[in-house]
Amino acid sequence: MKAFIFDLDGTLVDTKEDMMDAGNLAFQQLEWQVRLEGFSGLQVAVQGGKSILRHGMRSEGLSINDTTLKDLYKIYLQNYDKIIDRKSKIYEGVFDTLKQLSDKKHKIGLCTNKPEKQARNLLQKLGLIEFFQRCFIGSDTIGVAKPNPKPLFKAINNLEASLKDVFFVGDTNTDEQTANAAGVNFVFCKYGHGNLYKIAKGESAIIRINKFEELLIINAD
Repeated sequence: MKAFIFDLDGTLVDTKEDMMDAGNLAFQQLEWQVRLEGFSGLQVAVQGGKSILRHGMRSEGLSINDTTLKDLYKIYLQNYDKIIDRKSKIYEGVFDTLKQLSDKKHKIGLCTNKPEKQARNLLQKLGLIEFFQRCFIGSDTIGVAKPNPKPLFKAINNLEASLKDVFFVGDTNTDEQTANAAGVNFVFCKYGHGNLYKIAKGESAIIRINKFEELLIINAD
């Protein structure tokens, strides 16, 4: 029996537009002039809320420190909560593939760098939450986030899985680094944010998939 643990953004759900819009709403609220737009804006947005804020602070000539970033992140999340599923879409084949894996009794978990509240809310709205009842790890669930391997180890422990049976499925360098640090198989999603915006290649992956349903090839092995 295999264990499939998934990243969220760029792996299960295409969230880039809502993340960029939330960033721009936060910038507007903060009365900053900077805006995210086009390819370069999305390239920033897909790296997460804190990366969006760092970009904004640099553009505004503001010094970046952890305390300020933490406070600003709350503003970003408040805006993201308002539009969390406005444009975000499940990637083709995700629901059916998760159902097939579940029906075959494979273990399924989530390990994302989105805060747990927002991750649960999004997957609830999109109808995917049912697959992750046993294992749901957000960036704040245990106090550390990827690429620290501890969240992934927590997910593995929740699933009571052996390392050799684990396939961590993601689309970014962060996901790849996490899988490598944990010593588990990495599956790279070429359709996701990382490859699309030229910030990840998945060079250490055991397989690089163009469509989500290609995971069933692993299931068949």
